[in-house]
Amino acid sequence: MAHGISDPENRKEHFDAATKLNEKLNLLSQWIKESEHFIVFTGAGISTSTGIPDFRSGMDTVLKTRPGEWELEDHKAKRLKSAAIIDDMQTAIPSIAHMALVALQNQGILKCVISQNCDGLHLRSGLNPTNIVELHGNMNLETCSKCEAKYLRDFDTVGTRTHYTGRRCDKPNCCGRLKDAIIDFGEDLPQDELDKAFYHAEQADLCLVLGSSLTVTPVSDIPKRVAKRKQKLAIGNLQRTPLHKTATLNIHEFSDAIMQGIMERLNIPIPTWIVRRRVHISCQHNSRNQNKKQIILEGRDPNNPEIPFTLFESIQIIVDQKVIKEIAYQPFTFDLVDYDQQPITIRLNFFGHYNEIPFDLTYSSLISIPNDERFYLFYNPMTGQWRKTTNKDDLFV
Repeated sequence: MAHGISDPENRKEHFDAATKLNEKLNLLSQWIKESEHFIVFTGAGISTSTGIPDFRSGMDTVLKTRPGEWELEDHKAKRLKSAAIIDDMQTAIPSIAHMALVALQNQGILKCVISQNCDGLHLRSGLNPTNIVELHGNMNLETCSKCEAKYLRDFDTVGTRTHYTGRRCDKPNCCGRLKDAIIDFGEDLPQDELDKAFYHAEQADLCLVLGSSLTVTPVSDIPKRVAKRKQKLAIGNLQRTPLHKTATLNIHEFSDAIMQGIMERLNIPIPTWIVRRRVHISCQHNSRNQNKKQIILEGRDPNNPEIPFTLFESIQIIVDQKVIKEIAYQPFTFDLVDYDQQPITIRLNFFGHYNEIPFDLTYSSLISIPNDERFYLFYNPMTGQWRKTTNKDDLFV
C-alpha cells in the first residue's frame, strides 16, 4: 500500500514570488505579535535542512535530501548517492527554524510545539519539554514498561518490533523492561500527547504549520481544529496540503526561510545552537566505614532533573596521570578509599556526535569532591570548547 501522496497535483512543489512572500511574512509576523496563544505544528519538512529526509517529497523535489522515504518506496527506487543526507540522525544539528522556535518560546510568545517528528531535534534544540508534544515519540527516549520511568539517551534507543530495547529500569525494586518511545506507522498515538495537543488547539488563536503534508489523521485534525474554531491557521509547506483551502494563509517556502523572515520582522535574534548537558555528582559515606566515600555521577535532562540522561560513553578516574578506573554504565558509582589524599581527575567521555572533546573534572583530593554538585556543561561545536556553569541560562554563542 502506498504511503506517499496519491494526487500528482499535490506532489508538485510551489514557491511564492519574492513580493508575495514578503507580504505573507509581514502579515504572519503581525498575527504573531497580536496572538495570545500561538502554537506551531511541525512535520518532517522542518528537519530536511539538517540532512534528515522527509517522507512525501516527490521524485522531482528541489530538496537536497531528494525524494521522501515513502515516495521512493512507492516508486521502488533507491536514494541517489548525491542526496545530502546524514548517516546518523544523532549528528543532526537543529536548523534555523528549530532555533527560531526556541527564541519565540523563551520570549513567551510561543505556547506549544506539536510535532510529528521522532528525530528529537526539538528537545535537542533547547525547547522546554513541558511545551512540546511529540506525537510519534522521540528516538532518544526510553520508558519503563512497569513503572513508566523515563530515560533519555544520547544514542538511538529504537528497539525490536515489540519496542523492547534490552535494557532495564534502574529504579530499586523495579528492574522493569525498557521500551523505546517510537510510534510506528499504524500504531495508536499516545493518548496523553494527543490530549495535550488538542488542548492547545482549543486554546490557540494562531497555529503555524511548518513542513507537514497534513495527510495523516488524527494528527492533521489538530491544526484543522484551530481553523474550525474560526482562528487563524497558517501553513508553510512547499506542497499544497488537504487544508490548503481551509487555511487562513498558505506560504510556499522552506521552513528555515519562513522562520528567518519572521524573526527579522519581529526583531528577535535566532540563537546559535550549542550542546547542553547537565551533570549531578553526589557522595555517600559507607555506613560501616565512614572513611569510605562513594561517588555517584550521572547525566540529567537539562530541563527536568528528575529524568536520567545517558550522556557519557564512559568515565575515567585518573590519579597521578594514570587511569586507575574506567566505568561504562550510568549511573557511574565508584570509591577511591586508597587515593583519598591525592589529586583526582574525573574524565567525562562523550559519545562524540558533535566531536565533543572529553571534559575533565579536577579535585585536589577525594575529600574536596562536594557531597552534592550540580552543574551544566555547554559545548560549542564551532569552537570545540566546553564551558561549565551552574546557571542553565548562562549560554554562550
